[in-house]
Amino acid sequence: MTYLFYFLVFVLSSSIVSFLTVMGHDFPKIEFNRRSACDNCHKILAWFELFPVLGYILLRGRCRNCQNKIHWIYPATEFLGGVFVLTGLALGKSIYLFAPIFIMMILFAFMDHYHGFIYPIFYILSIPTFVFSILNHNKIYLLVGLGTYTILYLLHYFGKSIGLGDVELLTILALLFGYNKILSIILFACALCILHFLLQKKRSFRFVPYLTIATGIVYLIS
Repeated sequence: MTYLFYFLVFVLSSSIVSFLTVMGHDFPKIEFNRRSACDNCHKILAWFELFPVLGYILLRGRCRNCQNKIHWIYPATEFLGGVFVLTGLALGKSIYLFAPIFIMMILFAFMDHYHGFIYPIFYILSIPTFVFSILNHNKIYLLVGLGTYTILYLLHYFGKSIGLGDVELLTILALLFGYNKILSIILFACALCILHFLLQKKRSFRFVPYLTIATGIVYLIS
């Protein structure tokens, strides 16, 4: 029964990440009633092709109709989403408490990856986490959040080296996690950027995907 529970948790988590991938890719023109289709030949996918991770393996990474390669980002993010939730449960983390903030960040990560910007309206997804934190008597770091916003906004205004979306997202994280953790998140995110540069010599970065991964790492190990 325990194995079945963890399997269902993995499937649900990876399915949510898969849905967020579609939202991030299609927004603001997303149609919630549309059927998933191949990006190349636009053939409607069968139910087993939509099964997280396993569908990719069964298809050997190619569309069943046109044999075009399926982008690795789909199974990779589904797998990481499922593993993240299972690891959090195994470590005794309050996944329910921070689930809304991580859903928001994953959605922003895909938006930033595909389009280079995020939609502030989705900041409302973070509200349940703040409410849960207050109800559970967790501290909200108001001064840290204000300081983070002030410093990063000045960097954005004068140097243009950081986007306003990054400033706002880091401020939300600072309010929830405090001084030490927000510095760790920034450090991990920058380290991921450096690693990406060393591998691909990429010189400009859309920072939100790295922030999302870094926040997940810090959340699990802190």
